[in-house]
Amino acid sequence: MTAPASVSAVYSEIDMKLSLVTEGDTDSTCIEECKLDHAFEQRILGLGTRLAHAAFGTYPELAGRFDKFKFVIAEKASPGSTSSAAGTVAIFRGVQKLQPSEEFLAFLIAREMGYVIGRHHDERTATSILFSILGSVFIPGISFFSGSAVMAQTAATTATSTTIASAAASFIGSKITMESYKLDQLREADAIALILLGKLEWSKNDIADALVAGTRVMNKDSWSNDLRASADDVFRLAGAQNSITRLGASSTGNGETVIKVGLEQPLVNLPAGFTTDTPPRIVLDFPNTANGLGKSFQDFHERGLNSTHIIQVAGRTRLSINLNQMLFYSTRIEGNSLLITLRDKVADTVAISDISHLSKN
Repeated sequence: MTAPASVSAVYSEIDMKLSLVTEGDTDSTCIEECKLDHAFEQRILGLGTRLAHAAFGTYPELAGRFDKFKFVIAEKASPGSTSSAAGTVAIFRGVQKLQPSEEFLAFLIAREMGYVIGRHHDERTATSILFSILGSVFIPGISFFSGSAVMAQTAATTATSTTIASAAASFIGSKITMESYKLDQLREADAIALILLGKLEWSKNDIADALVAGTRVMNKDSWSNDLRASADDVFRLAGAQNSITRLGASSTGNGETVIKVGLEQPLVNLPAGFTTDTPPRIVLDFPNTANGLGKSFQDFHERGLNSTHIIQVAGRTRLSINLNQMLFYSTRIEGNSLLITLRDKVADTVAISDISHLSKN
């Protein structure tokens, strides 16, 4: 669930500025010194410009949301970073104190861009708006008092208390909900960051090593802990021997639907899989494989096919194919791709060796 881009752009920009208010500013003397030395700003601008070119080339739909990424330095003493739906990426001045390597700094910028590309700010905006609406519905600020001044004053006090309770409930509810999908957003942003850095020919192993080394000297605050989680995530992705790079589907003239899974390297064996009837779905496991798509969920509108969901677990990638009804399926390796054919019944022309698993209504 995401909010409209125009609404999310305004909301997330305000949210970003409010979050910066809570961070301690740098000393004025430090600001003057930093103005004299533009090396850090130039590094941010240079890396950001290159990554922005890669982003708009890899995700052309971005042009429909905003015309460019904007990279700024927030004069905050603690290390940190933030971003908004409108494409603003802010790196805290405190990051400079870490003396970050190019790999570390490039990943930090790319991860914030990943949050923007993945529309995570839109999701958070939608959650906040939804809970604000629910708070006003279930704890309405309506008074039934009238008449005397005492009753009117009581009514006003009750309305104020109710409004505060409503606001508190919606705030707490939205924060709990956001926390529930925070890790999924982090992993998706990490994957997008690696895609962008890969376009610039950065090595996954070099990035993983830089993050592991850089996070060893960091504090225990929320931002630092998230970066440690990213370091673990990148280290795991770098160790994967293969990666899913493309995912598409199309209908054929004979009533079949073909899902094409593109990979960095050809598969040696067909992935193991199983099916479930409730809900109807096909699940395939790709060992030693990472999700290189930059997203975990994808909607489809092909015959019998509803959506796909990719989950990374312990060095393998699990592809869940969600169906409108249970269908037979067969799998076939073709070059660097795995073809998954969905049909109502088993075709006589399909060789038994090509069929890994079958299920029927």
